[in-house]
Amino acid sequence: MIELINIHKRFGDVEVLKDVSLAVKPGEVVCIIGASGSGKSTLLRCINYLEPPTAGRIIIDGEQVYYSIENGKMKPYPESRIAQVRRRLGMVFQDFALFPHRTAIGNVMEGLIHGIRIERREAERRGLAMLGRVGLSDRAHHYPDELSGGQKQRVAIARSLAMSPEAMLFDEPTSALDPELVGEVLDVMKELSREGMTMIIVTHEMKFAREVADRVIFLDKGRIVEQGTPAEVFDAPRHERTRAFLTRVMR
Repeated sequence: MIELINIHKRFGDVEVLKDVSLAVKPGEVVCIIGASGSGKSTLLRCINYLEPPTAGRIIIDGEQVYYSIENGKMKPYPESRIAQVRRRLGMVFQDFALFPHRTAIGNVMEGLIHGIRIERREAERRGLAMLGRVGLSDRAHHYPDELSGGQKQRVAIARSLAMSPEAMLFDEPTSALDPELVGEVLDVMKELSREGMTMIIVTHEMKFAREVADRVIFLDKGRIVEQGTPAEVFDAPRHERTRAFLTRVMR
């Protein structure tokens, strides 16, 4: 469903992603692990074109998206066409990215009303249904500063789900949460996995990755060093760098 071919990303003289190729099948859950600064979040942001890659191709459902390549140069598509692709990929950020002046239901409705022009009553109906799906029906009219970190992140997930995405991208969704709140967010993600949602998840939660992922990818210094099933990567890593990383984070 999602295919990256020879993706590179530079910030000035620093090459953050180096020739990354990756294919994700419909319904597959892929967890990306690695040390801070390895390029994990940048890779996810390239998939959603929040960071345009320096080189390479991004293909969704067999279609080259975001830009064409003409005479070796990348030519971005019109913003309206890029926005249509983005709507197919829900994204959840580590810092929630909620509007502080809108209630939970207001945050969920925002994209429905102003993004895809759904009538307000229908947007509210869909928004309430999504909040119910993540266990927050009783918090629909609370503002973000009245919610716990875990509740805020579940609102962010409901906001993405309301847009009926074909896949979900999660950028370290639990990293900003207190430890006791992590589980409520991971439970929602596990349920999405059981429902067959295609997901690419950047995470530091190794136990979660072992339980939920169909495939685990270890990224180091902008390159895919190793990938395989959770059993292959966690129990029998082939690469010395993977072994060193797992030894340090799974003590």
